[in-house]
Amino acid sequence: MGTASEDVLVTLQILPGFFSNCLFFMLYDSVVLLKRVVALLSSSRSGGSAEWRRMFTSAGLRSIWNSFLLDAHKQVKLGHEAPNSKVVVVPGGPRSNATTLPNAARTRNGDECHLLDFESLDRPLVVNFGSAT
Repeated sequence: MGTASEDVLVTLQILPGFFSNCLFFMLYDSVVLLKRVVALLSSSRSGGSAEWRRMFTSAGLRSIWNSFLLDAHKQVKLGHEAPNSKVVVVPGGPRSNATTLPNAARTRNGDECHLLDFESLDRPLVVNFGSAT
């Protein structure tokens, strides 16, 4: 299959979710508009002065579409093989001692290896993408 046919398939997969989100945005805007009209008609102080930010806008629709596209093109899929990304052994890190690394991942500090080099059958591989900054 070519790139154009893959794009068509992705678009067809995205459309139902995209349209349901558009419907939700229209309903939300309608309810907020109705509340504002009722508040204005009843001369309520709280309803007339607040600014109303609509959800169903071209920027909102682009945001929804782009989020669905990102989700459709992600590398990681449930039930499929995990990507084997390159990683670097950080000097002074907890895994920088070559004796603690699995045989396939024994590298010097700063050398590249692959993420799945750290997996083993007797324990799960847990990856923490935390930050100390």
